[in-house]
Amino acid sequence: MITILMAAYQGEAYIREQLDSILAQEETDWRLVIWDDGSQDATPEILEEYAACYPQQITVRRNPKNLGSTKNFLSMLMAYDSEYYMFADQDDIWHPDKLTRTKRRMLQMEKRYGKETPALVCTDAAVVDREAKPLQPSFTRVQHFDMKQRSLPHLLMENLCIGCTMMMNRALAALITELPEKARFHDWWVALAAAAFGNISYLDVPTLDYRQHGHNVVGTQDFTSYVKGRLKDVKAMKAALEATFAQAEEFLSIYGDHPKLSGERLSELSSFVRLPQMGLAERRLRTLRGGYVKSGLVRNLGLMLIL
Repeated sequence: MITILMAAYQGEAYIREQLDSILAQEETDWRLVIWDDGSQDATPEILEEYAACYPQQITVRRNPKNLGSTKNFLSMLMAYDSEYYMFADQDDIWHPDKLTRTKRRMLQMEKRYGKETPALVCTDAAVVDREAKPLQPSFTRVQHFDMKQRSLPHLLMENLCIGCTMMMNRALAALITELPEKARFHDWWVALAAAAFGNISYLDVPTLDYRQHGHNVVGTQDFTSYVKGRLKDVKAMKAALEATFAQAEEFLSIYGDHPKLSGERLSELSSFVRLPQMGLAERRLRTLRGGYVKSGLVRNLGLMLIL
């Protein structure tokens, strides 16, 4: 069974199309759990309509208070028992073979490493506009992400795994036992757990249309615009880096004593958390030697600028 977790909020404009795309999946062994985070538009009524039509597959809950996207997703992950889990954004469009392709890769991982080993599969995504018209065939390529760099040191500095493309096995989900206060994003937190305790596999095919509009929590833009925006706001870059270190520090506080965290991973995590206390030259040298880098020369030049 695959449990699909959707965090909904003010999603009336696009959520029907997303629900229909999930219902159209080739794979049929799934259930969809949706937690609405206090929507004031027609989202709750739309969700109740679908739940009434598909009671065996769709479950809806309205949160008593707004949790925010990250805590909403992670709370759902902790609340349900399942063999496999996936995150779903409310405004994307899943390709019909998304579940089939992703599960196939997950089963290959479990055959290789064992089902007791935490495993994460993420994929590429096509980028579309608010009307679902194609913009870019590959999110990872337009972002210039190096998807081969899935080690813990790299992921401590840069998240490469898109939450709406993820599949987790039970062993990975079982590691999420408390809600972090400083996690930057739910998918980043899960990716860190996978890198620290298990394995991550990247499927280099788009499995969904990643819709871009004015209300995305996290969207995309072309790489040139990204670079220009970063260079204009060094203060925001420094704040983001501080938040990244704070996230790692909390991850260490939660998992540092975990019996299944290897000595090598613990050392990588501890060394990263200590970087802000080092002098400028040593901090930059340790960053490069430890592999705490981002994708590509341009991003890493920016990183060296603000470290």
